[in-house]
Amino acid sequence: MASWWTRVTSGWRKPIAEVPDAPVVESGDEGWLRSLLGRLGDGDESARAAVRDRELGAALDRLFQAGRERTALDLLARFVAACPGDLGLLSRLAEELSDRRDDAAALPVLEKLALSPEHRLRAQFLLGDLHERAGREDAARRAFESILALDLDYPRARAAADRLRRRQERDRAPATAAPTLAGLPEGGTYAGSYRLLRELGRGASGAVYVARDEELQREVAIKILHPHGRAAQRAELRARAWLEARVAASIRHPGVVAVYDLDEERQILVMELCRGGSLRETLAGGALPAAAALGRSEELLGVLGAVHARGVAHGDVKPANVMLRSDGGDLVLGDFGVARLVGEKPVVDDRCARGTLAYMAPEQRRGELGPMADVYAAAVLSLELLWGTAALAAWIGDRSALLRGTAHWDGAVPPSVILLLGEERAGVLRALLTEMLGPAASRPSAEAAASRLHAITAG
Repeated sequence: MASWWTRVTSGWRKPIAEVPDAPVVESGDEGWLRSLLGRLGDGDESARAAVRDRELGAALDRLFQAGRERTALDLLARFVAACPGDLGLLSRLAEELSDRRDDAAALPVLEKLALSPEHRLRAQFLLGDLHERAGREDAARRAFESILALDLDYPRARAAADRLRRRQERDRAPATAAPTLAGLPEGGTYAGSYRLLRELGRGASGAVYVARDEELQREVAIKILHPHGRAAQRAELRARAWLEARVAASIRHPGVVAVYDLDEERQILVMELCRGGSLRETLAGGALPAAAALGRSEELLGVLGAVHARGVAHGDVKPANVMLRSDGGDLVLGDFGVARLVGEKPVVDDRCARGTLAYMAPEQRRGELGPMADVYAAAVLSLELLWGTAALAAWIGDRSALLRGTAHWDGAVPPSVILLLGEERAGVLRALLTEMLGPAASRPSAEAAASRLHAITAG
């Protein structure tokens, strides 16, 4: 029978690509780690003490930061196999595999980690995410509910369990769902002149379709609100949709999604169709080249500057809400459903904390939303564009710190950035991103950040 480590590593869906310019020779850290593994195999007790020392984690961190991900993961898995009782190493492996969405490899690691009382809650949370990504919603809900049975206040567990329960209840009530293509006559139209062509996606408030505007002879994106749910919930979702439409329509800027039509009676919102998809889909293919990533970051900051100039804070800047007008085309900011009109001071409202935790500034978690929260989110998104992985991978150490709002970036940028900019300008970039992630009072405006980033890349 294959060993546990063999089953884990053979479950990887695809090799993790090294940075193209990463050295292929064995580095000092790699040599030291392989030597330590050899001593473990020989039963050297001093080697076991070294495994518990913090230097092991630091050496792995340096390999990851240097772009040697495949090597670092392979070595980490070998240490786990050599030290089966070391739950700290097992936890690190589970986090790294989960961060990289290597679900086939992560599953047996998380299942083993979930047997430990010390690591059970975090392992169950990651298992819930894994099952949900795979479409196993019953298993995902059970994982989140098992957390609540032990800790009612565990971050995001209740929200995740409630979201899955509502989704399953909605799926069991197809008669009240938003219109589907199957529910329309062939070649039929919806809301007068819109012929639905295909579904783009569904969310809490409604379904979005590609549609043909038969009157103006153009394709558009049409959001049709769900009619299901409690009266109070329906009213809130409608209010957010109309807010999204009116705020977006009030900002006439090429970087803000264009709104063509709003029909409250038929519960539809008609917008321009962005054929290039979202940055979330772009990032599914990995990191952008350094120049492209920095260019998109500058573009986003420029759009946010225009949004803020109209007295609006977006409140939910993330890859899924940043689209491309065409394949490789201009950047477009959408989904203003959490946006707020703000003055000189941030709006303070519990509803402001409805953004996405991974991109949410500390003050927004407390219900304070202003332009500086968008600047913070833009910095997190910039790091994600550069690293090509979940934003929290830019933080070294306790991954749960991101959920608590206490994560701090350590200043690491990919080697490709240093190759592009050189050490001096890369240092200026670090300083800018550090300011954007710092306290709200010391963050630059979006307009100023865009100007400084342009100077860095043009230098």
